[in-house]
Amino acid sequence: MVVGAPAVTRLVQDAYATLRVAAQYVSRFQGALFVLKVTGRLAEEESHRAAFAEQVGVLHAFGIRMCLVHGGGSQIDRTCADRGIPVEKKGGRRITTPAVLAVVEQSYRVISERWVDALRSQGVDSVSCPGHEGLLTATSRPPSECDGERVHWGAVGDLRKLDPTVLESAFRARAIPVIAPLAQGVDGGTLNCNADTVSAFLAVHCRASKLIFLLSVPGLLQEARDPSTLIRYGDLSDLARLEADGALEDGMQVKARAIESALTGGVDSVHLVSGLDDEALVREVLSHEGSGSMLVARKPETP
Repeated sequence: MVVGAPAVTRLVQDAYATLRVAAQYVSRFQGALFVLKVTGRLAEEESHRAAFAEQVGVLHAFGIRMCLVHGGGSQIDRTCADRGIPVEKKGGRRITTPAVLAVVEQSYRVISERWVDALRSQGVDSVSCPGHEGLLTATSRPPSECDGERVHWGAVGDLRKLDPTVLESAFRARAIPVIAPLAQGVDGGTLNCNADTVSAFLAVHCRASKLIFLLSVPGLLQEARDPSTLIRYGDLSDLARLEADGALEDGMQVKARAIESALTGGVDSVHLVSGLDDEALVREVLSHEGSGSMLVARKPETP
């Protein structure tokens, strides 16, 4: 019965050490709000949705409040292609014609339902909160210069207002709101908004402790296609340097604006982690080492 006892003892000691560290973070973040923005790719495969929802369930069990903002660009692009609807993007943002808007609304309904189902399958109550149904208000984006040309954006919204009562109702019920990045225009119509921008807007106006981007890469990379160049810790000056060096591609440039907005708006930290790693979110939140990239407004000066 004593065969292998030293190995068992080490396992117990390792587990205890892990729990001690995790308990520190649980104590710090219990009752805090995290805004999670998930890449559209995560929604496409059931295994990825289930693994991510399981991690969210762990954090939820520890008393961390969360809301989930999803995109769906690849699904929207495929549906538009199937229907012969032109797809055009400028500066990482989608030009939204009436035909494109119809596809966006349809796609987001399906994606929201997938996320709600995934969370509920893990025992986490969840509710769909389309942004244009009372949560978010926006004004239509006027024509503007982008990439050296004047762009007419169509039904694209610039966020103006958040009604927190929609989210507060979900939080009181210990449910996780799943938010589609749409907004109501001042004329009552629906406007398409960028999911990264919506997540930062929510994080600032709801006074979130963290904004976490779940990506298809490990985090913020020094070189866009090289995971070995992961930047573990940085601040806004580092982000600006990456942009000046041309390391941020179109979609990442929009994300950079969202990161800036969140950090200058009072969010403590922004994290970029893999959504395809079955443990990355929990490791990022509940361990010293983390798993991806953590950005703050300004790193402490070293003596």
